[in-house]
Amino acid sequence: MTALTPMLATIGTEVPSGEGWVFEPKYDGIRILAFADESDAKGGVALVSRNGLDKTRQFPEVADAVRALGRKTKRSFVIDGEIVAMHGDTPGRFQELQGRMHVLDSDAIDAHRTDTPTALIAFDMLVDGTTSLVREPWHARRERLASLFGRHNGEHALSLSDVGENGETMLRQAERRGWEGIIAKRADAPYEAGHRSRAWLKLKIERRQEFVVCGWTEPRNSREHIGAILLGYYDNHGTLVYAGHTGTGFTRQSLHELSKQLLRIERKRAPFAAAPRTNERAHWTSPSVVVEIKFNEWTTEGKLRQPVFIGVRDDKSPRDVVREAASVPKSASAQAKRSSAKGSNASKTSKTSKTPKTSIRKRSSGKTLRAAATPDAIAQLLNEIEESRESGTLSLPTGTLDVSNLHKVFFPATKHTKGDVMRYYVRVSKFLLPAIADRPLVMRRFPNGVRGKAFYQHRAPAEPPSSVRVESVSDEGLETLERLIGGDLATLLYAVQLAAISIDPWHSRVQSVKFADYAIVDLDPGPGAGFGRVIEVALAVKEVLDDLGLHAVPKTSGASGLHIVLPLPGRVPNEGARMLAELVATTVAAKFPKIATVERSVRARKKGAIYVDYLQNIRGKTVAGVYSVRAQPEPTVSTPLQWSEVNARLDPTDFTIDNVLDRIRKKGDLWAKGMKRPNSLARATGRG
Repeated sequence: MTALTPMLATIGTEVPSGEGWVFEPKYDGIRILAFADESDAKGGVALVSRNGLDKTRQFPEVADAVRALGRKTKRSFVIDGEIVAMHGDTPGRFQELQGRMHVLDSDAIDAHRTDTPTALIAFDMLVDGTTSLVREPWHARRERLASLFGRHNGEHALSLSDVGENGETMLRQAERRGWEGIIAKRADAPYEAGHRSRAWLKLKIERRQEFVVCGWTEPRNSREHIGAILLGYYDNHGTLVYAGHTGTGFTRQSLHELSKQLLRIERKRAPFAAAPRTNERAHWTSPSVVVEIKFNEWTTEGKLRQPVFIGVRDDKSPRDVVREAASVPKSASAQAKRSSAKGSNASKTSKTSKTPKTSIRKRSSGKTLRAAATPDAIAQLLNEIEESRESGTLSLPTGTLDVSNLHKVFFPATKHTKGDVMRYYVRVSKFLLPAIADRPLVMRRFPNGVRGKAFYQHRAPAEPPSSVRVESVSDEGLETLERLIGGDLATLLYAVQLAAISIDPWHSRVQSVKFADYAIVDLDPGPGAGFGRVIEVALAVKEVLDDLGLHAVPKTSGASGLHIVLPLPGRVPNEGARMLAELVATTVAAKFPKIATVERSVRARKKGAIYVDYLQNIRGKTVAGVYSVRAQPEPTVSTPLQWSEVNARLDPTDFTIDNVLDRIRKKGDLWAKGMKRPNSLARATGRG
């Protein structure tokens, strides 16, 4: 049964007119045939890509949902669909699957189930029990598929696709919601397994297709690994045709991973009949890696204009890569008018997805580009804004935000830009925003990068965008100021737009500035004290915490020290947080006087001692927040740790904006987990 292969769609240039057509969103994911064998006592399930790769291991939540449906209905089946990244009920974009497609480590896969959830959206049924449905018309197969799912529409990781009869309406919907396009299907057509059929038409708003990587060029200046990839496709004679090159759209991680993949298949000669001329030295590869590329148009010379790398596609065969015909115009509304003039039907869509709350607009040469409001999509458009060296506008849940100068280098040593910092915060926002929600923020601004002069800013700018949260913060003995309040993406990115590299939150929230949520012990190495000594003192703190019956989350400061954070129960005054940190600090200094001190004066400290600072708990004081970027030579990140990681091998420079998100996916959000369990102060003070 697993010999079945998916039916493929042909590129369409306009919405087909007349009766007998139905329309579905073009989901942007991995095409999958899902096999469920009810006769298998273990609930046999296989998720097979269009080129025969088994993806069951990479997407266990989908496999579990397919298995559950088989057991619930007590029937074997084969369904056709697309695995997509999910944001609640909203499908995301293909880029978000890149971190999951090739993962084999069990712990990383488990972390992805929570951090990057996916679902299989089913749109066809090939086998029901022992009955093959491939010769049945689409409407009959759809009835069987709907019957399989029943009224509950499957499990959380398995759902039924949307279907409508009005192609113009759905095409406008696709443009408005940032879909790649729609699929038109003949309702009376059988399932042509393994064939590309005119009974299914891809109507793509975006110019996107797959290309074969045929080589790469040497990087320029400080760029690493790859300058650009050299792209090709197969013509009608089976000959590879050069389509152009691109170095845009990569993260540092994707550059590194792709370079490793290409080095393994490097060869001496170009796979093209005639090697193209390149600006930098070219390295050639066997034509075996397929990538997805977004571009504006084909030039008259047959090259891609403004191509952008989207991701690697291991689910598609290089030999299937051809030049696709142009699809529908960018303006779906213009297309709808032309199709309406031909007298196409105008019935309502039977079911639609929820509209995303966030979208993005990039202003460039009078054009507006939109994308689904996923972190990867926002980051991708920020990348395009940076590449254009123009300003752009993000439309976020709380309103719009202008961003500019994203190409400015913030970290000269590594060439990381303002855009890199902004994209990191977008991608880590799922974990960072809850940690700073409702907290006043202190900005340390670096208008000219980390080597330039910096200054602290407590007061919010006079006229911030309406999308940014600003509130008046006051309390007895505290100067009343209008301050930025954390918790939403617009405010976070606005701080970066103002060149604030780290995000430094108060320990209390704006609703209750008198009370702290946690106490911090800040380990600050003085002259002559290396990071190895910081580790020694951190373990001494752990020993004291254990004696007091307390627990804490250690995190790198992102600089030369460590922060040890003790979660508190509700309504602990700031002074109480300070007293708890002081108890820990003074106990450590007393037990380990050779390596630890609470002496504030640097001159008065013993050389090589670590200052165990408890005064950062005074109301209004801040340290770099969790997951914050630090203004160091490299863009290091203040990263939560497991206590088992606090050892001689720990190096705070190992955690940067290029790898912290992968760490979270593998280990989970250690901060959120640790903050859920408040300490008992009564026990610590001997009253428990």
